[in-house]
Amino acid sequence: MGSEKKENGVILKVEPKPSNGFTSKAVDLLEKIIVKLFYDSSLPHHWLSGNFAPVKDETPPVKDLTVQGHLPDCLNGEFVRVGPNPKFSPVAGYHWFDGDGMIHGLRIKDGKASYVSRFVKTSRFKQEEYFNGSKFMKIGDLKGLFGLLMVNMQMLRAKLKILDVSYGHGTANTALVYHHQKLLALSEGDKPYAIKVFEDGDLQTLGMLDYDKRLGHNFTAHPKVDPFTGEAIFK
Repeated sequence: MGSEKKENGVILKVEPKPSNGFTSKAVDLLEKIIVKLFYDSSLPHHWLSGNFAPVKDETPPVKDLTVQGHLPDCLNGEFVRVGPNPKFSPVAGYHWFDGDGMIHGLRIKDGKASYVSRFVKTSRFKQEEYFNGSKFMKIGDLKGLFGLLMVNMQMLRAKLKILDVSYGHGTANTALVYHHQKLLALSEGDKPYAIKVFEDGDLQTLGMLDYDKRLGHNFTAHPKVDPFTGEAIFK
């Protein structure tokens, strides 16, 4: 596990080590049987259709967007937002909160506008890219006996080291906060992911922030920053 020293904390490079051998394929087969026997595939996925339909690909910086009207030359800055956007289709259930974090950035500078979208490269995202499919349990699965079985499927994958949960399993899809000169992508029950914003508006996931190894537990998606001390307050 590598690390990059920064002024206000250590950014850990997220380098999970999943396994895609015979054991992984056997567990996949077991999961397919469970889904076939215990999940009603006729249930609609409301959070994957209409305005909630996922955008599968990132958008590199697109410069000189068409502007209707006028952007003042003195208006310079970037608006960024994060939200759930699943890279891969779920094996069964799905909830709005299950999607991978994708950051959208709109930069305005010198009377021109540019747009970019990038996935937050979480441990979860990197591992599902490695498998080229959905592997982590979904909130949308957590219903009745089926939910209990899917929880145990994730525990089994972790125990057999098919999935590497040493970096957590969050999605970084809930909120952004700017703290100590760092833009952080957050989700409940995981550590923050540090995001770099380039001069051209592009975005890059630097890694997981653990505040000089003092953050020994998960963060929250909704910390409060003290306006006087600059401290981030959370439970």
